Amino acid sequence: MGDLKAETLEPRVLLSWPIPPDYIPPPIFSSRQVTLCPEEIAKGLGFSYITTSEDLVESPLGDYDIYEFAQESNRIKDKDFDLVIVWSSVFSSRVLGTKKFGCPTVLLAGDTHHGRLLGSSIQLTEHYLSNFLSYCRQEDFDYVVTPHNRHHLHWFAATGFKNVAWLPLISMRTIAHEWIENKEKKVAFLGHLSPIHPRRCFLVGALKQLELPLVVKQGSREEAAHLFAHSLISLNCSLNGDINFRNFEIISAGGFLLTDRLSFASGFDEYLVPGLYCDVYSSLSELIEKIKFYLENHELAIEMAKRAHEKFFSEWHPKYRVANLMDWVFKGELPDFYKGRSEIRFFMSTSHSDLIDTRLAIYEQVQDLHQFQEQLKVLVSQSCPPVIVADLLDLPRLQLYVESGFAISDLPNDERILARIQVMDSDCCFKEKWDVLIIKRNDQLTSYGSAFISKFVFILGNKNEIVFSNMIKPRST
Repeated sequence: MGDLKAETLEPRVLLSWPIPPDYIPPPIFSSRQVTLCPEEIAKGLGFSYITTSEDLVESPLGDYDIYEFAQESNRIKDKDFDLVIVWSSVFSSRVLGTKKFGCPTVLLAGDTHHGRLLGSSIQLTEHYLSNFLSYCRQEDFDYVVTPHNRHHLHWFAATGFKNVAWLPLISMRTIAHEWIENKEKKVAFLGHLSPIHPRRCFLVGALKQLELPLVVKQGSREEAAHLFAHSLISLNCSLNGDINFRNFEIISAGGFLLTDRLSFASGFDEYLVPGLYCDVYSSLSELIEKIKFYLENHELAIEMAKRAHEKFFSEWHPKYRVANLMDWVFKGELPDFYKGRSEIRFFMSTSHSDLIDTRLAIYEQVQDLHQFQEQLKVLVSQSCPPVIVADLLDLPRLQLYVESGFAISDLPNDERILARIQVMDSDCCFKEKWDVLIIKRNDQLTSYGSAFISKFVFILGNKNEIVFSNMIKPRST
């Protein structure tokens, strides 16, 4: 490890960045940084974002040992690093050997909110999230950071990680735009409309049928910033309950953000504060209502947009989160707001780590459904562990019912949690249609048997193991 004085916070950084640089440019954590990107991904793409040609090194595609590669690379002259940062997700190949450098290691946990991308060319296993967590444990990263998915940090903590944090925007490259006061009365949407974005496609398609001043296009980040800056309303929709970068690309350009409502666990409401810096919708009808409202009350939209624009450059800019990371790693300092334990389910999740396999198996499949289905109706029987209910509540479009007698008092005593749960009498449960049914083998509800109308079911045994499910396949041994 290099001789780094914490006061300078200019460490020699090795960053693994397996994303096309022209799509998402690699963030700069230090002026003394080497960035690795697989040759097939990086070749001919986006090198203008790197300070010099020597700072980006083409690495192998697929799983590889990053330490061995660095030692053998002629492009990396100085083999000594103060910090190793690996961006990885449920899609990524595995970067191994990070501990061999003998310096702190950071995982930037990317897309854990995706389902299995049904209908796409990318296919994940049934156990995509648990497999990713297993890889993270294997590498034993010293720090785990997510820029998108605060609501998933508790999974890392329950798996055994001590240092977990949400640092929004830390990997975002900002394209600034001058403030435009006189905006055009139009609704802007910029982004891909592909099968992996079913809700986005549904909403945009519905809006196109109405007589609204809607502009839908794709373009570069510079083109996006221009569109957002000049439009009265800029529309966003998360892929699956995540705080995506589009929220902040709109705000940093001076646009008024109208985006979908996320769960209490996401951190969105505390950070972006709907009604102060943006506004949110929960359904198509509410989206249409708010678009019409702000087209008629444009001064309110501009006021929020300006307030958010100023806030972005004074407190939200990615450079502040990079500084937070450096202070955390080299000084042990991090504001409590960004720590994983600030999420209200955190301690409940970590105290039930013994159930992690059952919990993940259920959550992975329900999260898949949530990506591709507008509403989900889920019933949990009275004897199921309350932590399973807590896990599912970060999916914002999920309607969660519990059988009467369920131990609601064992959940964190927070109105944001209690407001999401509806109690149903046992005799009424079998009369409803369910998307997902989660029951214990010896529960009263099991006596109804085939009387239930449910697409999918999980049946738990006496030790809360999954004894039957028509959603998942058992792990191969």
